[in-house]
Amino acid sequence: MTIYLILSAIIAPAIFWILYFYYKDRFQPEPIFLISLTFILGFASAFICYKSYGLLTLVGIPEDFSVIMEKDRLLFLGYCLGIVGFIEELAKFLPFLFIISYIKSFDEKIDGIIYASVIALGFASYENLQYLVYMQGFGLFGRAIASPLTHTIFSSIWGYEVGKAKLANHSLFKISIKSITISALFHGIFDFFTTSPYLRVPAAAIILLIWIWRIRTIEKLHKQ
Repeated sequence: MTIYLILSAIIAPAIFWILYFYYKDRFQPEPIFLISLTFILGFASAFICYKSYGLLTLVGIPEDFSVIMEKDRLLFLGYCLGIVGFIEELAKFLPFLFIISYIKSFDEKIDGIIYASVIALGFASYENLQYLVYMQGFGLFGRAIASPLTHTIFSSIWGYEVGKAKLANHSLFKISIKSITISALFHGIFDFFTTSPYLRVPAAAIILLIWIWRIRTIEKLHKQ
């Protein structure tokens, strides 16, 4: 069962999406060593992120908010937006900030999307290890594929905007705050919607719309 979980939660989805992103960056691909390091940084950021949830109890916020998921939907929405979305997007952003500051091969606008996406893959792989032990069958495989996709979608927003600002030598502070906030809001709304059978279609629509933006942005960068 352990090998089965590792293959489904990490190796297969990660290889699939990394190859996909590598194909999208085929004109000036990033060194495979840096891609691997980026994935590891994303995995580590998820470990730190999920450990940080335990600190919420120090300020009176329960670590596991699922206990009010059905009892108080408005409060749960606030938790998704203000806690889950923001903490997880910030956790993924910090290794990205390190990469764009110190990796010299970061020299194209598309690199912002690529590195942010690979960080998100590492993050989602760790997340899957935490959740997949409670799942089986189609649910297990569904999450193994869907979680990396959704995380890369949200990360692409700040990855592109901050990466573009970095290459233009613009101040990163304001654009970082703005783009992380946008990603966190989409992330939180998506998580909230997926907990209701009546809102899963709008949740899918959010992913589809951002995915279309992502594809169009990448194609535009290829033409440039």
